[in-house]
Amino acid sequence: MNREEFEKELQSFEEQVRKRLPSMINISLANKGNREQETAFRHFLETLQRQRKVLLRYISRVARPTQRVRYFNTTYNMDSQLRSMTNRDTFREHLKFRHHRMETPVVYDIGVGPEPGEILNVSEDRLLIKTREKVHVDQELKVSISGKSARGKALWSITQDDGVVETGVRLMEISSELMDELNKCLDDITDKS
Repeated sequence: MNREEFEKELQSFEEQVRKRLPSMINISLANKGNREQETAFRHFLETLQRQRKVLLRYISRVARPTQRVRYFNTTYNMDSQLRSMTNRDTFREHLKFRHHRMETPVVYDIGVGPEPGEILNVSEDRLLIKTREKVHVDQELKVSISGKSARGKALWSITQDDGVVETGVRLMEISSELMDELNKCLDDITDKS
């Protein structure tokens, strides 16, 4: 590959990342679960990765310094868009999970003693609880529901406009008794909706 061919390939790669990738990400997020869209998106990403590898193979041999900068800026842009896609998906899950459906008493302990709180939502091994103050992300805490305990880690902690703090918790060690209690809470949620 000579410099002119490298330039054409680089322009094509830049155009795909700048113009087509954002729309493909939006289409993929909007049609999550659609096999055709997921296959098309996966094929598009594989094509971009192949272009990226080909350009990287020849970058040290034929690329000018400005072309190298453009290549690395484009790959950084591509990676950040894909990270953003994952973050948007996670944020959407958090918003969905934060939709209040219940208020069940819970006792939590972040290492300074037991505090009363409320479970606002339950989803498999995750809880959304109302806490008195913000909890640091990855802070370990003990949760006790109806006398059954578990250990968990804080995923996020957000203060609402009314001063209420909502903390997402991923449970790490769950006993079968606590799992039964959570399933009972889940059944209560589905019965109400």
